[in-house]
Amino acid sequence: MDRIEPPVKVINEPQSRRDSGGNLTVTEGIPLGEKIPISKEVLKTWVPETVGDFYRIQLLSGHREDSGIVSVLAEYQHDELKDWGIKVEIMDGAGQNGSILIQAAQDRLKLDIEENKSGVQTRIYLRDGLRVRESENRKQQFAEIEFVDQNRYLFQIKGFGLSLSQLWEFSSMASFKQP
Repeated sequence: MDRIEPPVKVINEPQSRRDSGGNLTVTEGIPLGEKIPISKEVLKTWVPETVGDFYRIQLLSGHREDSGIVSVLAEYQHDELKDWGIKVEIMDGAGQNGSILIQAAQDRLKLDIEENKSGVQTRIYLRDGLRVRESENRKQQFAEIEFVDQNRYLFQIKGFGLSLSQLWEFSSMASFKQP
């Protein structure tokens, strides 16, 4: 029973998931691989239908079930600028396979890195208490953000036709991560 998240925590999860600054949770002592993932129904509530001038055009859940990972994938399009699109994938790192995924992501994000290769600028650094990977190709107008929140949830946010700052603004408005 210790592995099951308390109902109050699951109900309030969208508001509390941003608290990744090392604060203890009720199930802190339980290894991530032994925790039970949240349901995909709860995870779907984390991706709003509209964010500013963007509206969700697709919501997919269960696409990683064969890997034993609970996740959602949402696609957004700008209301007027049809070349502007955003894809958001959120994966729960609880459970055996999810914990391996999160560990791999955290390993990728450990070192501070700045790289400019073939017009793609990539940077891994600490931002507001989270390890973050940002990539941007200004020529092709593509930006990507990746971070692990609460040492459990992997967020991958990709913007098409957008700059990195616009992608962070979207993330902030959607309450994925405060800038």
